[in-house]
Amino acid sequence: MKHLVVLGAGGLLGRHILRNAPHAVGFDRAGCDITHRDDVARALERASAVINCAAFTNVDRAENETTAAFAANATGAEHVGQLAMQLGIPAIHVSTDFVFDGEKRTPYDEKDAPNPLSAYGRSKHEGEVRFLVANPLGKVARVQGLYGVGGSNFASKLADLLGAGKPLQLDDERKVQPTWAGSAATQLLALVELADGGIFHVSCSGQATWAGFARRMIEKLGVEKTFSDVPSAALEAPAARPPNCLFAHDELHRVGLWQMPSWQDAQDAFLADR
Repeated sequence: MKHLVVLGAGGLLGRHILRNAPHAVGFDRAGCDITHRDDVARALERASAVINCAAFTNVDRAENETTAAFAANATGAEHVGQLAMQLGIPAIHVSTDFVFDGEKRTPYDEKDAPNPLSAYGRSKHEGEVRFLVANPLGKVARVQGLYGVGGSNFASKLADLLGAGKPLQLDDERKVQPTWAGSAATQLLALVELADGGIFHVSCSGQATWAGFARRMIEKLGVEKTFSDVPSAALEAPAARPPNCLFAHDELHRVGLWQMPSWQDAQDAFLADR
């Protein structure tokens, strides 16, 4: 795609998309603040497609900074949807597993009703709604458990922390699908070409806990276990997390675009990338 624009290109997923699509044009927040409609209009002026990765992603901080979270995650998403619709270009808006409450016993499919537990989750759900109302042809791609080289989040730093033998407490209760940003980027680049709109779940297959993810990682790194396996409540995070973050991937399979590896294979690719 000649003029693919990636918004939020300074973040983990945006950087990996640009690595996989060197022809794309990326805008970080300094280049395009999606809370300002005029910024988005300028960024999309020559675009043939857009992937919006820009977001307020600090889950715990969003509890006290709800205005900023909603400005980026809801109003910003609406701006992208509106302008992509006006220009008639394919658009993906990236969302999250935190739109669900995690009470379901089986993986969440794309038709399950959201019920977010946190301010971050509510802002992201509002963004999904506004984006799709503004752009019925748009695609919402929910991702989860993202990590990768250069990421500022805990999952991205985990390999370095484990290699250094840092004493950690890791959740061995929440069900997650750790997802390497490189794999998610490949999937999104395939999805942006699709004519159909709607909601798609993008995560690695299988299931783990973050403690289980770390147990396999220390085996691969050949280092000693210095972390403790703890229940979710022991971490006392300011924002509630859904206890079951697992995705079903019905829509990607339905349209014949499923490209995601298992979380174990993705972890191996990440370690090789380091």
